[in-house]
Amino acid sequence: MATARSPHNSSREKLQKAYNLAGEAASDAAENLRQRARSSVQEQRKRATEVMEKAESSLRERPILAVGCAFVVGWAIAKLFK
Repeated sequence: MATARSPHNSSREKLQKAYNLAGEAASDAAENLRQRARSSVQEQRKRATEVMEKAESSLRERPILAVGCAFVVGWAIAKLFK
C-alpha cells in the first residue's frame, strides 16, 4: 500500500535542503575568504621583508647619510612643535 506524503513534510524537506545548501555555501565562502586573507598576509609579509632588507642595505652602504637624515628630520620636528 502506497503512502501519500503530506505537503507539510515535502515543504519541510525542501526547507531543510535549502538550509543545508545555504550552510555549505557559507562554509565554502568562509574558507575561500580565509585562504585569500592568508595569501594576502603572506604577500604583505614578503613585501615588508623586502623593504626592510633594502633599508638595511642602504643604511649599511651610507651610514653617515642615514644619521644625517635622522638628525635633520628630528630637528625639523622639534622646530615644528616649539
